[in-house]
Amino acid sequence: MNLATRARRTIKVSWTAGIIYSSYKIPSVMRQLTGRPPLKDDELSSRHEKTALRILDLALDMRGVMIKMCQAMATRSDVFPPEFITHLEQCHDAVPAKSFGVIRKIVEREFGKPMDALFSEFAEEPIASASLAQVHRARLQDGREVAVKVQYPDIEDIIRTDLANMRRVCRVYEFFDRQPLELLPLLTELTEHIGYELDFVREANFAGRVRDLFESDDHVKIPECYPEFTTQRVLVMELISGIKITDIERIKAAGLEPEDVVQDLMNVYVRMILAAGFFQADPHPGNLFVTEEGQIIVLDFGLSKELPEGFGLGLFELMFSLMTFNEQAMLRAFDELGFRSKTGDNSTFLLIARRMVSRSDSGSFEGEFTEQMTDELFDAIREDPIAEVPSDFVLVSRVFSLLSGIAHTLGGRANVLAAMGGG
Repeated sequence: MNLATRARRTIKVSWTAGIIYSSYKIPSVMRQLTGRPPLKDDELSSRHEKTALRILDLALDMRGVMIKMCQAMATRSDVFPPEFITHLEQCHDAVPAKSFGVIRKIVEREFGKPMDALFSEFAEEPIASASLAQVHRARLQDGREVAVKVQYPDIEDIIRTDLANMRRVCRVYEFFDRQPLELLPLLTELTEHIGYELDFVREANFAGRVRDLFESDDHVKIPECYPEFTTQRVLVMELISGIKITDIERIKAAGLEPEDVVQDLMNVYVRMILAAGFFQADPHPGNLFVTEEGQIIVLDFGLSKELPEGFGLGLFELMFSLMTFNEQAMLRAFDELGFRSKTGDNSTFLLIARRMVSRSDSGSFEGEFTEQMTDELFDAIREDPIAEVPSDFVLVSRVFSLLSGIAHTLGGRANVLAAMGGG
């Protein structure tokens, strides 16, 4: 990337950040000067909406790490308002593809030979495109049908530039704002995750780890990655076709029961999170499919997460204590999961739990982290500046919330405890 391109990206990020900061800070200062109370979230809704669209436009224009930043923000409902989550979730599937000529050059450079020497067929149109890479259907010379994931050119340089810009913006923001959102920890976590996602050899190993976990389970299908055709920037894996996990009409047409699909999907994630402590952390409908035989297909292991020792037990204890509303067990579970109070008063977590449970369909926790419950949890956390919430819990809660949304689309319930009994 040349100097002019770097400068252009820096100016775009800085200009957008300045506009966003001013749109919130100036009215806030004016209200303070005139003795009026600060605006509440519902009063700021239209401003949140405009800001989210501004960030989305910037991300789709600049791509790369800006897309990843939006995806990360869309998973942090504990930090950002609902309007951000709704719009920035589009970054999962709104990324325009690169031309085939660009893709061909990358593949041939990575393997040091013409594409025709590796593949007997290679579709020019991608079947998926994302922030860092896109996927093409192809056929190896030995006849195997494969999916080829190809990393975009210069993406590492783009990411370094954009991360430096974002870090600079965060520092300036935290310098001027006495009570800032804690954006630098989010950026640090994002940097770590992107490092994982840029290494396709690592991703292949992650996929292999989950594939081994379900090796003897006929209800789960994880694509096999081919190490002899995998480099840091190109990943070749078994091509598996299936029905999109939310396509209820096709699921029924295949003779499958949507409730069974929900149960099997929940079994997969409960086993990964609670039993193995290692899971694919991006369960949006573009990564989840079901075969006509009823096998759950899980794709894209770039964002996979290793959970701390004892996390699964702590999460189980929290769920059980929420069902019985055993406050002592609940406080113990919050502590085991890494929740901390900046004042040392842990009773704040009981208030958060009460708010969360109050938003469940029945008014009590029955084993399902519904989207409403999760949203209430994150609303409570945002409103309580003394609560420190572990990012692992936020990510797992978000995963179960997404699974709950998928389950309700299929007419079922994403009951974690029921999946533990059936998995």
